[in-house]
Amino acid sequence: MLTASLSNLLLKPDNHQQHNELLQEIGSYILTDILNHPLIVEDSMNISILLDGSTALGIVDDISDIDIILICREECYESITGRFERAGLIPEQSSLFVDVHLPGGKTGHYTLLRLSGLEQALLKGQMDWLWNASVSCIYHDPLDVKALFAQFLPLPPELLMSIRKNAYIDLRSAAKSLDNPVRRGAAFPILFQAVEVFKWALRCAITVEGYPYPYDKWLVPVAEQLPVGKRVLDCMNDFWLYLREDASYAAMYQEDNSFVKMEKRVRKVLLEELRLRGIEEPWLVEWWKYMEE
Repeated sequence: MLTASLSNLLLKPDNHQQHNELLQEIGSYILTDILNHPLIVEDSMNISILLDGSTALGIVDDISDIDIILICREECYESITGRFERAGLIPEQSSLFVDVHLPGGKTGHYTLLRLSGLEQALLKGQMDWLWNASVSCIYHDPLDVKALFAQFLPLPPELLMSIRKNAYIDLRSAAKSLDNPVRRGAAFPILFQAVEVFKWALRCAITVEGYPYPYDKWLVPVAEQLPVGKRVLDCMNDFWLYLREDASYAAMYQEDNSFVKMEKRVRKVLLEELRLRGIEEPWLVEWWKYMEE
Protein backbone atom coordinates (compact mmCIF):
# COMPACT_ATOMS: atom_id res chain seq x y z
CA MET A 1 0.00 0.00 0.00
CA LEU A 2 1.28 3.47 -0.95
CA THR A 3 0.21 6.44 1.17
CA ALA A 4 -0.08 10.08 0.10
CA SER A 5 1.45 13.08 1.87
CA LEU A 6 -1.62 13.91 3.97
CA SER A 7 -2.89 10.40 4.65
CA ASN A 8 -3.10 9.72 8.39
CA LEU A 9 -3.14 13.49 9.01
CA LEU A 10 -5.91 13.16 11.60
CA LEU A 11 -4.75 9.87 13.09
CA LYS A 12 -4.48 10.04 16.88
CA PRO A 13 -1.62 8.18 18.60
CA ASP A 14 -3.93 5.87 20.53
CA ASN A 15 -5.66 4.79 17.29
CA HIS A 16 -2.57 3.58 15.40
CA GLN A 17 -3.10 -0.13 15.98
CA GLN A 18 -6.82 0.00 15.28
CA HIS A 19 -6.24 2.01 12.13
CA ASN A 20 -3.50 -0.29 10.84
CA GLU A 21 -5.73 -3.30 11.42
CA LEU A 22 -8.53 -1.62 9.47
CA LEU A 23 -6.20 -0.76 6.57
CA GLN A 24 -5.05 -4.39 6.45
CA GLU A 25 -8.66 -5.57 6.50
CA ILE A 26 -9.46 -3.22 3.61
CA GLY A 27 -6.47 -4.59 1.69
CA SER A 28 -7.70 -8.15 2.16
CA TYR A 29 -11.18 -7.14 1.03
CA ILE A 30 -9.81 -5.47 -2.10
CA LEU A 31 -7.85 -8.59 -2.97
CA THR A 32 -10.59 -11.14 -2.35
CA ASP A 33 -13.86 -9.28 -3.00
CA ILE A 34 -12.95 -6.70 -5.63
CA LEU A 35 -9.97 -7.88 -7.69
CA ASN A 36 -11.34 -11.43 -7.68
CA HIS A 37 -14.96 -10.40 -8.18
CA PRO A 38 -16.28 -12.49 -11.10
CA LEU A 39 -17.44 -9.34 -12.90
CA ILE A 40 -14.10 -7.53 -12.41
CA VAL A 41 -11.38 -10.17 -12.37
CA GLU A 42 -10.77 -10.20 -16.14
CA ASP A 43 -9.95 -6.47 -15.99
CA SER A 44 -8.01 -6.55 -12.72
CA MET A 45 -4.79 -5.44 -14.44
CA ASN A 46 -6.61 -2.53 -16.06
CA ILE A 47 -7.71 -1.09 -12.71
CA SER A 48 -5.97 0.86 -9.95
CA ILE A 49 -7.64 0.94 -6.53
CA LEU A 50 -7.52 3.80 -4.01
CA LEU A 51 -8.84 4.38 -0.51
CA ASP A 52 -9.81 7.95 0.26
CA GLY A 53 -12.16 9.76 2.63
CA SER A 54 -12.08 9.69 6.41
CA THR A 55 -10.36 6.32 6.73
CA ALA A 56 -7.43 7.50 4.59
CA LEU A 57 -7.22 10.63 6.75
CA GLY A 58 -6.84 8.48 9.84
CA ILE A 59 -10.37 8.65 11.24
CA VAL A 60 -11.47 5.39 12.81
CA ASP A 61 -14.82 5.71 14.57
CA ASP A 62 -18.33 4.28 14.43
CA ILE A 63 -19.54 6.93 11.94
CA SER A 64 -16.83 6.88 9.27
CA ASP A 65 -17.35 4.60 6.29
CA ILE A 66 -15.04 3.05 3.71
CA ASP A 67 -14.58 5.00 0.45
CA ILE A 68 -12.85 2.96 -2.26
CA ILE A 69 -12.32 4.24 -5.79
CA LEU A 70 -11.56 2.03 -8.78
CA ILE A 71 -9.75 3.78 -11.64
CA CYS A 72 -9.98 1.98 -15.00
CA ARG A 73 -8.76 2.44 -18.54
CA GLU A 74 -11.24 4.17 -20.84
CA GLU A 75 -11.90 1.05 -22.93
CA CYS A 76 -12.80 -1.01 -19.84
CA TYR A 77 -15.38 1.28 -18.28
CA GLU A 78 -18.40 0.31 -20.37
CA SER A 79 -17.62 -3.40 -20.28
CA ILE A 80 -17.31 -3.44 -16.47
CA THR A 81 -20.47 -1.42 -15.84
CA GLY A 82 -22.27 -3.47 -18.50
CA ARG A 83 -21.54 -6.70 -16.63
CA PHE A 84 -22.91 -5.23 -13.40
CA GLU A 85 -26.01 -4.01 -15.24
CA ARG A 86 -26.69 -7.40 -16.80
CA ALA A 87 -26.26 -9.03 -13.41
CA GLY A 88 -28.87 -6.67 -11.98
CA LEU A 89 -26.42 -5.19 -9.48
CA ILE A 90 -26.74 -1.59 -10.73
CA PRO A 91 -29.49 0.17 -12.72
CA GLU A 92 -29.05 0.46 -16.48
CA GLN A 93 -27.00 3.42 -17.71
CA SER A 94 -25.87 4.24 -14.18
CA SER A 95 -22.42 4.61 -12.70
CA LEU A 96 -20.92 1.81 -10.64
CA PHE A 97 -21.71 2.14 -6.93
CA VAL A 98 -21.33 -1.05 -4.93
CA ASP A 99 -21.73 -1.58 -1.18
CA VAL A 100 -18.76 -2.70 0.90
CA HIS A 101 -19.22 -4.90 3.99
CA LEU A 102 -15.99 -5.74 5.79
CA PRO A 103 -15.84 -8.85 8.00
CA GLY A 104 -15.13 -6.64 11.01
CA GLY A 105 -18.43 -4.79 10.54
CA LYS A 106 -17.35 -1.56 8.81
CA THR A 107 -19.34 -0.63 5.73
CA GLY A 108 -18.90 1.70 2.77
CA HIS A 109 -18.88 1.52 -1.01
CA TYR A 110 -16.69 1.45 -4.07
CA THR A 111 -17.13 3.41 -7.27
CA LEU A 112 -15.60 3.28 -10.76
CA LEU A 113 -13.93 6.22 -12.52
CA ARG A 114 -12.26 6.49 -15.91
CA LEU A 115 -8.54 7.23 -15.83
CA SER A 116 -9.10 9.93 -18.46
CA GLY A 117 -11.66 11.60 -16.18
CA LEU A 118 -9.19 11.63 -13.31
CA GLU A 119 -6.48 13.10 -15.54
CA GLN A 120 -8.81 15.87 -16.72
CA ALA A 121 -9.92 16.68 -13.17
CA LEU A 122 -6.31 17.10 -12.06
CA LEU A 123 -5.34 19.13 -15.13
CA LYS A 124 -8.25 21.49 -14.44
CA GLY A 125 -7.13 21.88 -10.83
CA GLN A 126 -10.37 20.46 -9.44
CA MET A 127 -10.01 20.77 -5.69
CA ASP A 128 -11.82 17.55 -4.79
CA TRP A 129 -9.34 15.47 -6.77
CA LEU A 130 -6.30 17.45 -5.69
CA TRP A 131 -7.44 16.75 -2.14
CA ASN A 132 -8.11 13.06 -2.82
CA ALA A 133 -4.66 12.74 -4.35
CA SER A 134 -3.21 14.24 -1.17
CA VAL A 135 -4.82 11.73 1.19
CA SER A 136 -5.36 8.56 -0.85
CA CYS A 137 -3.90 5.19 0.02
CA ILE A 138 -3.13 3.23 -3.16
CA TYR A 139 -3.60 -0.53 -2.81
CA HIS A 140 -3.35 -1.75 -6.41
CA ASP A 141 -1.76 0.32 -9.16
CA PRO A 142 -1.09 -1.23 -12.59
CA LEU A 143 -2.15 2.11 -14.17
CA ASP A 144 0.54 3.99 -12.18
CA VAL A 145 -1.87 6.47 -10.65
CA LYS A 146 0.88 7.20 -8.14
CA ALA A 147 2.98 8.75 -10.94
CA LEU A 148 -0.03 10.76 -12.14
CA PHE A 149 -0.57 12.17 -8.64
CA ALA A 150 3.15 12.99 -8.40
CA GLN A 151 2.74 15.41 -11.32
CA PHE A 152 0.40 17.55 -9.20
CA LEU A 153 1.68 17.03 -5.65
CA PRO A 154 3.29 18.99 -4.22
CA LEU A 155 1.15 21.53 -6.01
CA PRO A 156 3.04 23.08 -8.97
CA PRO A 157 3.93 26.74 -8.23
CA GLU A 158 1.59 28.24 -10.86
CA LEU A 159 -1.35 26.10 -9.75
CA LEU A 160 -0.65 26.78 -6.07
CA MET A 161 -0.55 30.54 -6.67
CA SER A 162 -3.85 30.34 -8.56
CA ILE A 163 -5.49 28.39 -5.72
CA ARG A 164 -4.18 30.81 -3.10
CA LYS A 165 -5.35 33.77 -5.15
CA ASN A 166 -8.85 32.37 -5.66
CA ALA A 167 -9.23 31.44 -1.99
CA TYR A 168 -8.09 34.88 -0.83
CA ILE A 169 -10.35 36.71 -3.29
CA ASP A 170 -13.33 34.56 -2.28
CA LEU A 171 -12.60 35.37 1.35
CA ARG A 172 -12.53 39.11 0.61
CA SER A 173 -15.72 38.83 -1.46
CA ALA A 174 -17.56 36.98 1.33
CA ALA A 175 -16.36 39.55 3.86
CA LYS A 176 -17.44 42.46 1.65
CA SER A 177 -20.89 40.89 1.28
CA LEU A 178 -21.32 41.26 5.05
CA ASP A 179 -21.37 45.07 4.86
CA ASN A 180 -24.97 45.76 3.82
CA PRO A 181 -26.61 43.00 5.94
CA VAL A 182 -24.67 44.24 8.99
CA ARG A 183 -25.80 47.83 8.46
CA ARG A 184 -29.39 46.63 8.08
CA GLY A 185 -29.25 44.09 10.91
CA ALA A 186 -30.48 41.37 8.52
CA ALA A 187 -29.88 38.27 10.63
CA PHE A 188 -30.04 35.49 8.05
CA PRO A 189 -27.82 37.18 5.43
CA ILE A 190 -25.31 37.96 8.21
CA LEU A 191 -25.38 34.34 9.31
CA PHE A 192 -24.97 32.98 5.77
CA GLN A 193 -22.09 35.31 4.91
CA ALA A 194 -20.33 34.83 8.24
CA VAL A 195 -20.21 31.09 7.59
CA GLU A 196 -18.78 31.77 4.10
CA VAL A 197 -16.10 33.96 5.67
CA PHE A 198 -15.27 31.17 8.12
CA LYS A 199 -14.99 28.57 5.36
CA TRP A 200 -12.91 30.68 2.99
CA ALA A 201 -10.60 31.79 5.78
CA LEU A 202 -9.77 28.16 6.59
CA ARG A 203 -9.44 27.23 2.91
CA CYS A 204 -7.08 30.14 2.36
CA ALA A 205 -5.01 29.22 5.44
CA ILE A 206 -4.55 25.67 4.16
CA THR A 207 -3.51 26.86 0.71
CA VAL A 208 -1.00 29.27 2.26
CA GLU A 209 0.67 26.14 3.67
CA GLY A 210 0.88 24.75 0.12
CA TYR A 211 -1.91 22.17 0.32
CA PRO A 212 -5.26 21.76 -1.42
CA TYR A 213 -8.15 22.23 0.96
CA PRO A 214 -10.56 19.43 1.91
CA TYR A 215 -14.32 19.04 1.87
CA ASP A 216 -16.10 21.40 4.28
CA LYS A 217 -16.56 18.78 6.99
CA TRP A 218 -12.78 18.41 7.33
CA LEU A 219 -11.81 22.10 7.17
CA VAL A 220 -11.55 22.66 10.93
CA PRO A 221 -9.76 19.41 11.90
CA VAL A 222 -7.31 19.75 8.99
CA ALA A 223 -6.62 23.43 9.75
CA GLU A 224 -5.97 22.48 13.37
CA GLN A 225 -3.04 20.32 12.22
CA LEU A 226 -1.29 23.13 10.29
CA PRO A 227 0.54 26.17 11.72
CA VAL A 228 -1.24 28.82 9.62
CA GLY A 229 -4.55 27.07 10.13
CA LYS A 230 -4.02 27.22 13.90
CA ARG A 231 -3.27 30.93 13.72
CA VAL A 232 -6.47 31.58 11.77
CA LEU A 233 -8.52 29.45 14.15
CA ASP A 234 -7.06 31.40 17.08
CA CYS A 235 -8.50 34.55 15.49
CA MET A 236 -11.86 32.82 15.20
CA ASN A 237 -12.12 31.41 18.71
CA ASP A 238 -15.36 33.26 19.36
CA PHE A 239 -17.03 32.39 16.04
CA TRP A 240 -19.55 30.03 17.65
CA LEU A 241 -20.31 32.60 20.34
CA TYR A 242 -20.99 35.22 17.69
CA LEU A 243 -23.37 32.83 15.93
CA ARG A 244 -25.50 32.67 19.07
CA GLU A 245 -25.29 36.31 20.16
CA ASP A 246 -28.34 38.47 19.46
CA ALA A 247 -25.98 41.44 19.34
CA SER A 248 -24.29 39.97 16.26
CA TYR A 249 -27.45 40.61 14.23
CA ALA A 250 -28.29 44.14 15.34
CA ALA A 251 -28.08 46.92 12.78
CA MET A 252 -24.74 48.72 13.13
CA TYR A 253 -21.87 50.27 11.26
CA GLN A 254 -20.01 47.33 9.70
CA GLU A 255 -16.67 48.09 11.39
CA ASP A 256 -18.33 47.47 14.78
CA ASN A 257 -19.68 44.02 13.95
CA SER A 258 -17.96 41.01 15.58
CA PHE A 259 -17.86 38.98 12.35
CA VAL A 260 -16.30 41.88 10.46
CA LYS A 261 -13.69 42.38 13.19
CA MET A 262 -12.95 38.65 13.13
CA GLU A 263 -12.35 38.69 9.38
CA LYS A 264 -9.93 41.60 9.72
CA ARG A 265 -7.90 39.69 12.33
CA VAL A 266 -7.85 36.66 10.06
CA ARG A 267 -6.84 38.71 7.04
CA LYS A 268 -3.94 40.26 8.96
CA VAL A 269 -2.62 36.76 9.67
CA LEU A 270 -3.04 35.58 6.08
CA LEU A 271 -1.37 38.66 4.62
CA GLU A 272 1.55 38.25 7.01
CA GLU A 273 1.95 34.57 6.12
CA LEU A 274 1.70 35.21 2.38
CA ARG A 275 4.24 38.01 2.51
CA LEU A 276 6.60 35.86 4.57
CA ARG A 277 6.55 33.56 1.53
CA GLY A 278 7.51 36.41 -0.77
CA ILE A 279 4.02 36.85 -2.20
CA GLU A 280 3.27 40.51 -3.00
CA GLU A 281 0.64 40.15 -5.71
CA PRO A 282 -1.72 43.00 -6.68
CA TRP A 283 -4.77 40.87 -5.82
CA LEU A 284 -3.80 41.07 -2.15
CA VAL A 285 -4.83 44.74 -2.22
CA GLU A 286 -7.16 45.34 -5.18
CA TRP A 287 -8.79 41.94 -4.93
CA TRP A 288 -12.08 43.00 -6.55
CA LYS A 289 -10.36 43.50 -9.91
CA TYR A 290 -9.55 39.79 -10.11
CA MET A 291 -12.89 38.20 -9.14
CA GLU A 292 -13.87 36.99 -12.60
CA GLU A 293 -10.49 35.60 -13.70
